[in-house]
Amino acid sequence: MKESTLKITTGAMFIAIFSIILLLNRQTGGFFEEIVFYILPIPMVAYSAKYGWKASIPVLIAMGLISIFFGTVTTIFYAVTEAFIGMVLGSCIYKKVDMTKALFVVMGLSVIVNVLNPIVLASLFGYNLTEDIAMLKDGMLQSIDMVRRMSGGATPQMEQQFAQIESMLTTEYLMRMMVMAMVILGALQGFLVFFLADIIL
Repeated sequence: MKESTLKITTGAMFIAIFSIILLLNRQTGGFFEEIVFYILPIPMVAYSAKYGWKASIPVLIAMGLISIFFGTVTTIFYAVTEAFIGMVLGSCIYKKVDMTKALFVVMGLSVIVNVLNPIVLASLFGYNLTEDIAMLKDGMLQSIDMVRRMSGGATPQMEQQFAQIESMLTTEYLMRMMVMAMVILGALQGFLVFFLADIIL
């Protein structure tokens, strides 16, 4: 088989695998969505590790178009970005880049994607992130009040601890905590994608 024909057929096979993953996620109502995001980059990693990033661009575009048809509105952003992360990792393998550098690149990209995700979804669906944080704060304050009522007569030490917790629960503090959590989860996601790709390849 000619090299160009092999590239096309291999690309089509990996696009089909990518679309099956998206279709299964959609058919299960997003039940396994958090696991799917770790698997989505793998087909692109395999293709770009074999052919490099230049040959992978048409496959990436095709995966982006497939995600429109087989993904939901919320998964399109993740599908495209995860395929891009897979292309970067596969290109690092193709160019025989030091695996430690490749790991940090993948973790960095995953962090950026995780932080951008709420911003992109907020702009698409029009919800306000600050309002969500305010609702979270109100829920936490209500929980503290419930614990206070359930404990009966709270001692002065307990009241002091409740007051300290309440003073910490500012909107700015919760926003910082949420950003930190997204950074940590993004780094973990990048590590797991790298680890899974290493096992599969």
